[in-house]
Amino acid sequence: MFDLKDDAGRLTCAFPQRMDTLACQQYERDVHPKVESAGKPVTFDLNGVGYVASSFLRICLRTAQSVGAENLFISNCAPEVRKVFKIAGLDKQLNIK
Repeated sequence: MFDLKDDAGRLTCAFPQRMDTLACQQYERDVHPKVESAGKPVTFDLNGVGYVASSFLRICLRTAQSVGAENLFISNCAPEVRKVFKIAGLDKQLNIK
């Protein structure tokens, strides 16, 4: 469900199509501890993700606190997902591409 890759000093996590509450709970249980302990920049690849729940925004903020906001990158963000970040006011705080 989650694809975690170590690419030349950067950890990249690809997500499923929907990051609903259930998927976020699974992520926090299975993947998040690895991301927090990686000690390197992290990229959340949202390619194909069309929905994010508020719990995903919490994951982003928690990760940014853990690795530093300058070391968290959110890539391949669809317009509808980018809008959620904007409405939450996180588009200025996080590195969204």
